[in-house]
Amino acid sequence: MKVGIIDLGTNTFNLLIAEIDDVGGYKQVYSSKVGVKLGEGSFAKNYITEEAMERAMVALHAQISVIKNQYCDRILAFATAAVRNASNSQQFIDKVYSAFQVKIRVIDGEHEASMIYQGVQMSGALTDQNALIMDIGGGSTEFIVANDQEIIWKQSYELGVTRLVEKMEPDDPITLAQIEETKSYLIQTMSEVFDVVKQEQVKILIGSSGSFDSYSDVLANRKNTFEQDALRSALQFDIDELKPFLNELITTTISQRQDMIGMASIRANIINMSAIFVLLVLEKTNIPVVKLSRYALKEGVLFDVLKGNL
Repeated sequence: MKVGIIDLGTNTFNLLIAEIDDVGGYKQVYSSKVGVKLGEGSFAKNYITEEAMERAMVALHAQISVIKNQYCDRILAFATAAVRNASNSQQFIDKVYSAFQVKIRVIDGEHEASMIYQGVQMSGALTDQNALIMDIGGGSTEFIVANDQEIIWKQSYELGVTRLVEKMEPDDPITLAQIEETKSYLIQTMSEVFDVVKQEQVKILIGSSGSFDSYSDVLANRKNTFEQDALRSALQFDIDELKPFLNELITTTISQRQDMIGMASIRANIINMSAIFVLLVLEKTNIPVVKLSRYALKEGVLFDVLKGNL
């Protein structure tokens, strides 16, 4: 059986096609990411704009065409913060169904966190030691404290980077005052994360997909290790290399970030916010080990398919 899975994220639509065998194994056949910016300009109004909706339809047409050309038996589509928070979400869902006969399943933050955990688990990034999984989206950020056996704690916060950029309206480059304002806002909103990390003695941070992919890709290009690193489902950052790089992302302009080899163009205007976010987490928790999981929500959906839950 072949299954096509679409993760309709706030910034990107992610496609995974997998072939599943009779004994519960799978082979990844195809994957792609398309920049859509579905949440752009929507969070203040809780409304998906007409322009964003049209970008989404173009992206879905392309991705569903690939799924059909691969003769997939099933199509599973999941939407997160940009759709679940929009007052016109049903209009968008109906429009997609009318055009493609694909039903979008809108999941809440708790369900999203569980699926992200499953995806990270499949990547091999988790061990028997407790880790803090951080999935930075455009509309929300999920935190999960877990190990390779279980979830200990999870929480979804409306702290996505697109949402933060719209709220803070940073200059280019962002000013020191705006950095401090952003950090203060994050601290007051997510203080529970720091308490749980301390309580559970967490020493590992795992960033899943998104911004963490871009961190890895830029750093790998600088070291000429991109071809090897891009093929790995999980890897460990050199934290002494990562921290200065995150500071570089914060202090550079959008144009300078766009010129970085390996930088996803759709992330150049928001990745400074994610860098502030990650550095703050490292500063407040003193976590010494940072890993990347290239697997996240769509692989978590695949996990459920393999287990017969979907």
